[in-house]
Amino acid sequence: MDFSAATAVLWCPSDGYMTPNCVVNAYAHQCRKLGVRIATGAAVQEIQVKDGRVSGVQTNQGAAACRYVINAAGAHAHHIAKLVGLDLPIVPVRHEYFVTVPMNGLTPDLPCFRVPELTLYGRVRDGGLLLGGWEPKSLHTDPRSYPLAEAPPEVSPDWKVLGSFEDSFAKLFPTSRGAEKPRVGKGWPTFTPDGRFIIGESCRVKGFVMAGGCNAHGISGSGGIGKLLVESLLEPRPSAYVKSLSPDRFTETSWNWDDARRQAAHVYETYYGV
Repeated sequence: MDFSAATAVLWCPSDGYMTPNCVVNAYAHQCRKLGVRIATGAAVQEIQVKDGRVSGVQTNQGAAACRYVINAAGAHAHHIAKLVGLDLPIVPVRHEYFVTVPMNGLTPDLPCFRVPELTLYGRVRDGGLLLGGWEPKSLHTDPRSYPLAEAPPEVSPDWKVLGSFEDSFAKLFPTSRGAEKPRVGKGWPTFTPDGRFIIGESCRVKGFVMAGGCNAHGISGSGGIGKLLVESLLEPRPSAYVKSLSPDRFTETSWNWDDARRQAAHVYETYYGV
């Protein structure tokens, strides 16, 4: 890659990447060792509340009594919160990347990269190039437009946007232009109006705990998010930062959806702001 025109290059030898499937399997393995039972394919239908506190969850596979519910439902986190009467500005924003066929010049030992001035990131994957970026004008959806029981709107590959990623990256790696792209990754990571996670127990419904609005850090930041969540619940004096992530900042203040969606989209659009 040609970095001759770069103002500065920072190499972080401890940097790396993770794949969602491996991360989930690793967590599940450790949880099972601690006696946790995991139910997959269970659809949440109702969260039961008694005397202002969570008392159980009703699913399509039956009911489970509990004192705490942790809402880590991604693009459905808004819907799960609504089950206990909370309205939270968790905005799904489209994000895409592509993976090319194997290319000359790409080897497994090349580091992951981020190019803030081009709003790009990537790495080598199976001998090809995985390349993603942050759009200057995002496409986002209103979580109120689809119900809990349905998936978010389907994301079709936007080749104009993906092509703009390729054009920008070709300034650094000209031979990447025109490579076949057999795979496109796409989805709806969720963003918040202030660009911060929503983590912690609601003051309105005891036992209802948020771990959502992760601003595209859901997998990469999951270990840290878990640590912050434990601090919010068990530490007698949680840090000012942890307290600033509370869902109460939205349930106990005034806001509107038009502004929330615009502000959340802006967080995405300036993700690599320099």
